[in-house]
Amino acid sequence: MNHLQSGSEDSKVQSADRGRWGDPRIWLWLCMPLMLLLGGAGGFYLAGTLGEESAANRYKELKSQHEVVTAQHRHDYQVLQADMDTLRGQMLVEESTRKSLEVALQSTQAELSKAREQLAFFDRLLPPGPNGSISIRALDFEQRGPTLLYKVVLMRNTPGADEFAGQMQFVAQGSLQGKQVEIPLDPATAPGAEVVDADVSDADLQDSEQAPLALRFEQFQRSEGLLNIPEGFKPDAITLNVLEGKTLRISRKVNLPSVE
Repeated sequence: MNHLQSGSEDSKVQSADRGRWGDPRIWLWLCMPLMLLLGGAGGFYLAGTLGEESAANRYKELKSQHEVVTAQHRHDYQVLQADMDTLRGQMLVEESTRKSLEVALQSTQAELSKAREQLAFFDRLLPPGPNGSISIRALDFEQRGPTLLYKVVLMRNTPGADEFAGQMQFVAQGSLQGKQVEIPLDPATAPGAEVVDADVSDADLQDSEQAPLALRFEQFQRSEGLLNIPEGFKPDAITLNVLEGKTLRISRKVNLPSVE
């Protein structure tokens, strides 16, 4: 009797247990953590994959931007380098020009100092004359082929007064076709004429270049240039006339050495 009751109770318990485990809700509760775990793992995996792709794309974008900026900087550097090379070349040219000008200035100063020394020497040899007078302190001629090189130093004994404005006139005496003639000589068109004056401005020098025989100075002037010799003419002497307007202020005659 007891055995029957005990067996009946075990059957009920087993039946109750089978009914409890057969409930779908039990399995749902049991599987839910596993599902959540799998879902989370999948989400992390997907997020990681997408994150890697996003990071790779971002890296490519930044790399492209870096290459563009680097190329632009390289171009700017090349432009600046070219500008620097150009400026360096200009500096070298300017430095060379400056040195050339310094050499020319020193040469001019030396010539001016020499001219002043010569003028002082002539001044001691020859009296300057009365106040306001023009004197020819030096006059020399040298024949060079069909031209005649002249060198003249003029002085005016009026320190501090208004400048003298006049003109030189060269007249040659000699033989032409067996006859003695007197011919005015014109400035040669060949380059080589030079005018040096301690008291003349740039504008005055331009006037002298336009009229090679013009005079414009205060105290003294040294002039140098070439004169044309007419074809067939043999000069024996040259006379220099210094004119102020049409007035003859001073004149000097120089005999030329005979040419065989």
